[in-house]
Amino acid sequence: MATLSDKQQFLGGQLFGSTYIPKGADLSGKTIVVTGANAGIGFECAKHLARLNVARLILGCRSLQKGNTAKDDITRNIDCKTTAIEVWELDLSNCQSVLAFAERVRTTLPRLDALIANAGVRLMQFTLAEGIETTITVNVISNMLLNLGVIPKLRETSAKHGVATTLTIVGSMMHIFGPPESMAPPPESKGIDTFDLLSDPATADMGPRYSLSKTLIHAVLSELAKVASRPGQHEQVNVNWVNPGWCASELDRHKNAPPLIQRLAFAIMGRTAEQGSRTLVHAVVAGKQTHGCYLSECRSKPESDFLRSEKGIEARERLWQELMARIKRISPETAGFI
Repeated sequence: MATLSDKQQFLGGQLFGSTYIPKGADLSGKTIVVTGANAGIGFECAKHLARLNVARLILGCRSLQKGNTAKDDITRNIDCKTTAIEVWELDLSNCQSVLAFAERVRTTLPRLDALIANAGVRLMQFTLAEGIETTITVNVISNMLLNLGVIPKLRETSAKHGVATTLTIVGSMMHIFGPPESMAPPPESKGIDTFDLLSDPATADMGPRYSLSKTLIHAVLSELAKVASRPGQHEQVNVNWVNPGWCASELDRHKNAPPLIQRLAFAIMGRTAEQGSRTLVHAVVAGKQTHGCYLSECRSKPESDFLRSEKGIEARERLWQELMARIKRISPETAGFI
């Protein structure tokens, strides 16, 4: 669970931190993909990218209807005549949908300057997707499947155009609340990996499940950063992961009304979706100094005390191996990109 220093960093960031888009940012000529772009933080991020003159903006959405509504809203309310906006279907609860989306990126886009992996779910009821609890499938397994699937195009764009490209994954300050014991398989598990253990309806605790999913994705991203760019190649793929903060979000649509004390706390230190979305844009334009970094309030910050502890480092290494083994079973081609 979160330590005192973890909680102090979270509260300090929410109360006194700020979010911003770097002055002079200009995305002219660039192609950017945003997932979960039809609502909340993803939608607000897409609007900012359009204002910054991005040449081609791909909105990855589970519902094409909702995606097109978002596109119409952007084109109607923002002066973005130089931006070509497209809506592509992407369902992170379905691995074939993820693989098809990534292949479309690799084979049809002339270039890819950034992927902002924002889509995610927060569920309170236990369900399965692809044989794994849905929150874990969407927020961790499919998230990484997509990230790996677009790396070849990010590398190609970097080498061909002599620019750094960016892979930004939306993490969360909630990763500090993920139960550490859930990342340590018990001795009686007998080789069953973490993802299968978390998918047993008899033992699954859905209360902290969203936080745990963020702990898991944070745990493997430092390894992804190490392999995103290949040694000896003229390419620079920056990988960073970002905490938008405690924001008004579509993620909460499956939750019951929060208690009064939570509503009061949010009124004091919560952020709007627009304020949170600035952190995503900052992560894309901030440059190579953010490679391999966790960003919160548009600054590099340490992750949870647990993830930086000896046990946490052991868990990270094991989870990376388990996740890559699972992805290799889903798509050997995608696993081979690194």
